[in-house]
Amino acid sequence: MSETLPRLKSVKALPGRKLKLVWHDGGARLCDLTGLIARSKAMAPLDDATVFAKAKMIDWGAGVGWPNGIDLSAQTLRCISGEQLKFDAKSFRAWQVSLGLSNQEAADALGLTVGTIKNYRKGYAIPPAVAVACRAMMNDPHVIAAHYRPRKPGRPLVAA
Repeated sequence: MSETLPRLKSVKALPGRKLKLVWHDGGARLCDLTGLIARSKAMAPLDDATVFAKAKMIDWGAGVGWPNGIDLSAQTLRCISGEQLKFDAKSFRAWQVSLGLSNQEAADALGLTVGTIKNYRKGYAIPPAVAVACRAMMNDPHVIAAHYRPRKPGRPLVAA
C-alpha cells in the first residue's frame, strides 16, 4: 500500500458510469462505477447519466464529487480502478514472484492444481475470482499468511 494518499490531476465522466482518472504521479486509469452504484443506495442518484456526467475533481485532487453532495475519495477510486486492471499471465507471474511462492505453494494457497498454475503462467485466461484472490493476498499480508503452507523439497514420506 502506498505511503502517501493519491491525488488526482483531472477527472472526466464517460458514458457507462466510467471515470477517466489522471493522477498527479503521471498514471491514468479508467474506473467503472457500475457495481458501486448498483450496490449502494447512497450512490443510486449517479445511475442517472446526466447527474453522473457532472463529476468534478474536489479538494485539490483528494476526490471526485457531484453537485448532489455525493463524493468518492481518490483512494477509493484508485482501489476500485486497480481491481479492474487486467490480470493476465504477466500479472500472475509477478504475483507469484512478489510472494515468493513455488507453483505448488501457489496452487495450495488458491486451492488449484499445479497444472492450472502452470497454465495461468503460460497465458490461459485467469478467472476474475482468482485475480481477486491474488490481489487480496498481495495487498494484505494476513490473507496470504492465513492460506500459506510451506512446501519442503522432495517427495513426501510414505505413511507406514
